[in-house]
Amino acid sequence: MASEFSPSNIQGSSPSGQNSSPSNKPKESSPNGGVELKTMRPNAPPSIPIGEDIMQLARIGEIGAMQNLFNTKKLSANYRDEEGITPLHWAALNNQYAMCKFLLDSGADVNAKGGESVATPAMWATQRSLYYIVDLLLQYGADPLLTDVQGFNMFHLATVDGNAFLLLLLLQQELPVDETDPLGHTGLMWAAYKGYPVCVDLFLRWGANANAVDQAGLTPLHWALVKGSLPCVRKLLEYGADRFAKTRDGKSPFTVAQEMNSLRVWNRALDERGFESDGSQKPAPMGMAYLIKNKSLMAKFFFFWPFITVFIALWMLSNLAIYIGVPVAAATVFGMQTGAQQVANNGPWSSATFIRLPTSRVFLQAVYFGSECALRSKSYQVKIEALPLPEATIANEILVTFSVAPILSIFFSVFYSLTTFFYAMAMLEDPGYVPRTSSQNSQREEVKQLVEQWKFDEVNFCVPCLSRKPLRSKHCRQCNRCVAKHDHHCPWIFNCVGANNLRHFVLYIVCLEVGIILFVQLSIKCELRRPQCHPSAKDAKCTFLNDTLCDYVSRDTFTLVLTIWTTVHLVWVTMLCAVQLIQVSRNQTTYENLRGHSADMATPSARAFASAMTAGTTSMEGAGLSAAGQGPNPALPGAHQHHHHRRRNGRNGCLSQWSAILGIDSFFITARDGLRDGAHSRQPRNPFSRGVATNCRDFWCDPAPIFSKRDSGYAMLGGEVVSYYDMYELPARLHTGSRSSEGPTYRSVAAEDPESLN
Repeated sequence: MASEFSPSNIQGSSPSGQNSSPSNKPKESSPNGGVELKTMRPNAPPSIPIGEDIMQLARIGEIGAMQNLFNTKKLSANYRDEEGITPLHWAALNNQYAMCKFLLDSGADVNAKGGESVATPAMWATQRSLYYIVDLLLQYGADPLLTDVQGFNMFHLATVDGNAFLLLLLLQQELPVDETDPLGHTGLMWAAYKGYPVCVDLFLRWGANANAVDQAGLTPLHWALVKGSLPCVRKLLEYGADRFAKTRDGKSPFTVAQEMNSLRVWNRALDERGFESDGSQKPAPMGMAYLIKNKSLMAKFFFFWPFITVFIALWMLSNLAIYIGVPVAAATVFGMQTGAQQVANNGPWSSATFIRLPTSRVFLQAVYFGSECALRSKSYQVKIEALPLPEATIANEILVTFSVAPILSIFFSVFYSLTTFFYAMAMLEDPGYVPRTSSQNSQREEVKQLVEQWKFDEVNFCVPCLSRKPLRSKHCRQCNRCVAKHDHHCPWIFNCVGANNLRHFVLYIVCLEVGIILFVQLSIKCELRRPQCHPSAKDAKCTFLNDTLCDYVSRDTFTLVLTIWTTVHLVWVTMLCAVQLIQVSRNQTTYENLRGHSADMATPSARAFASAMTAGTTSMEGAGLSAAGQGPNPALPGAHQHHHHRRRNGRNGCLSQWSAILGIDSFFITARDGLRDGAHSRQPRNPFSRGVATNCRDFWCDPAPIFSKRDSGYAMLGGEVVSYYDMYELPARLHTGSRSSEGPTYRSVAAEDPESLN
């Protein structure tokens, strides 16, 4: 039955059927074919001189020669070959922006249909995801609802390719979002079948019907299961897709999942969304439906749950025999993790997303909170019942510890208090969420502006937020927001680290580093003065240890276990602290450290010349350039790029995930880059660095208050106050790195999000 839904067998209902695929175009006229005329028309007459071959001139963008051809009155911009193909088709197909503009200004029919597919130039450009060309053609009146010989319009063709930016550009044209092809497939069905979760999300946010049906009765959920795309199934369930919808031949999503071997995907998506395997709602345990569905309450639960887990595990390891304590503690931790996962699966969908992190990471979200509280309680005097005074109190504990090491105790108390304060600030503070565009009209204006500036790409625009991205910002998948000056999403503070809380985060880990060292020293001093700090345990007996070690361990097992626990943390906290301090000296974030920097040093005049040469003319007007030299140039770094938003092969191994969680990867990258620094270093220049002294002064001497929140989005850069919410170009003062006063253009070289930091 699996083959029943295969593209080669479905003629009447499959978006990818042999007779219904937009990409199944004849080579003579399809963008999927070659672009050489000799391969397109092998039986054509002998080639004519290049200066008179209008199709070749359109293909290579020779505007000057094309102008001469028009001046001789031999041919016009509306010339068609025997298949109805026009020069505009070839110019659009080959991304010749300036040539397209010239032909359109010369009277070319923007909606001319040609080739065996009977497609317009805009359709050809759409199948190549050339959305700058598509935008130009739309400006000149291209009709996005025209269809080709198979009944597909630009909307369907764009969806099949999966380019979210092209799709967004078409959605901005206010097209009917549920427009169907001849077989009743909507764009959402195509996106679900092809497995493009970003496109599925775009359609759903634009109001697409999640329960629309095609001629065979299949819904978008059916098609997502045909593909077996877990993210698409999740998103459709989130928007209320019917879990029991049946096709005309009576097949439910469950049946389709069985036949297409995607039952595991179906069951997992249902489980994460709080449904049973049969699609019914899971009952809340013990009648706690209201509590479990409360997002705020669930967030607090997931934060404090590890706090309880840490204390229970440490208590078991301290008070039970080792051969009992270790397995019992491990079983308890596993059981508490399983319980948390069950709560998440029955709770808000944000909790289900939270629980999809590596199993052990759930406990790391607040492990410091639990550890620090335990450390606080044990740092003064850990065995209350061992004190000689029957009225033992916290005051007695403090007096005992201070009598052993008064100065050390004072310093520890100070740094512990600072650690707790900065931890709370970093956790609770808005990290610098970039304000979202408020309305579709504003979004349309932003898209229009970016297209005009040739900057409509993933570096400058965030599709999930539908907003322009300032420099140094990044979209966080956990927070589902763009964060200004994004450093990383930190599981330890349950928050992102960005422009607003970066300094508080660095102060937190510095104070934590010092606090752990002081605690270990305090424990050692107490051990050296055992009688005063740790009276001998009565009738201490050990199975594997001799009497001396048994007496040592039994005096205060909890403190010993806690000291070992904190010492283990000290290793990677030291690495994290070193990395952050080095990045501060470089004015660099963790994301930039992992992904690098690059600067386009070409001046506007150089870019204008290169674009003009690419367009085949030295005239800026003929090349379609602005007065500043900014224009569409496929040969330059800012030119068109294809962003299909397909799933990348991330580093999903356990070792890689833990390396990222603990900051080991960033530590080794920082060390490697440090060894490479020097006169002959080939590392991309960081355009935000103004030298170690200035960078440190900007960070540590920032006038923003240390013990309260700063003005959102503002920070120091090169001695000046800047807003990272509105920084779309480098401040003029930072343009000194270029030989030209016009300066470098910042360009991120990040091609892939580090999944482990998200």
